[in-house]
Amino acid sequence: MMRSLVLLSALGTEEKNAFQHSAAIHGIPFHFGLLATERPEFPSDADAAYQVLVKKRAISINFRDLSILFTLNNGLSNNPGGYNCFGSDFVGEVVAVGRKVKNLKVGDRVIPNCDYEMKPKRGISMRGIPSNRASAAYDFFAAEKLLKIDDSITDEVAACMSIGLQTSYSMIRKAKIRKGERILVTSGSSNTSLFLIEALKAKGHRVTVLTSNPVTQERLGKEQEVILYQNTNDLTAQLDLHKSKYSSGFDVVFDPFSDVFFEKLIDYLNADARYLTCGLYKQKPEFKDLAESSIVSKPPLGYLLAHLIMKNIRLIGNCLGTTKDLVEAIADYKEGKINIAIDAVFSERELGSFIDKAFTDKRRSGKVVLTYY
Repeated sequence: MMRSLVLLSALGTEEKNAFQHSAAIHGIPFHFGLLATERPEFPSDADAAYQVLVKKRAISINFRDLSILFTLNNGLSNNPGGYNCFGSDFVGEVVAVGRKVKNLKVGDRVIPNCDYEMKPKRGISMRGIPSNRASAAYDFFAAEKLLKIDDSITDEVAACMSIGLQTSYSMIRKAKIRKGERILVTSGSSNTSLFLIEALKAKGHRVTVLTSNPVTQERLGKEQEVILYQNTNDLTAQLDLHKSKYSSGFDVVFDPFSDVFFEKLIDYLNADARYLTCGLYKQKPEFKDLAESSIVSKPPLGYLLAHLIMKNIRLIGNCLGTTKDLVEAIADYKEGKINIAIDAVFSERELGSFIDKAFTDKRRSGKVVLTYY
């Protein structure tokens, strides 16, 4: 029987059989387990005709999953017998198909299609991520929200692809980079940034990477220029040195965590620069409010807006991408133009190691994968 990775409440009686591992994430206790899961019956309603049932083969963790975990964990505090699946990136196998599905068949391996511009069909919203419960052993999906992959892509790699590739290729498309422009990617150890760096390299761009992680510097330093910093004051000092060295700031910035870096980077942007971000405000518990700006004696919002206006800087938001972005990215991977950064792969028997690596290891650099076999 398949098992689902679940977030448990404070270990009520019904959950003890599923419990496997506890971890303190940013000082808050979380409990995880593997719950025996039977294959569900295929529904008979009208919408089910356009759906498929998918059995998961592997999942990987994204930063957004951590934000959702905190919300789920808070909800479980008042539900002693409760549990929740979580996650958004996976690879699975189609095990049942609705009668009107034409593009998929039983046995196909599939990954999520997180197209954010897909128009609603049959009154159902099709935009964005198909599931926030990727760790469930089985799940039903609208067939349009899945993309078939071939055998040249392993489960471990496929489980890491959708959100990172779709987001990074969309951001680069929107940036409209011109030859010779100076490019900065922040948070160089984050999954999104690692995808961005690979895609930018594949397109022939030279990239500067901003990171506080020495592992990232070791990994990228031979091919990319890396600005390593230790804290806020050191970040400013390192950016000053870099600007002095090149007598120039940056033309394009890709920033997954705008609430951390935007105010600190505004002085280092050139005229007509583009600042692209896919990061929501206050994504992590330890992120400080933007109002607690390190820019002293200047109203943060007014100061930032003034710089945007006077220097004709474009602030561009990005949520996920299109089907075309994902298809292009997968083609680049298959042609050897990009790599998928995977830090570690674990089996169900190694659940504790998977949780610790995915959520608490600050030296992690790349995706963390859990296989379901």
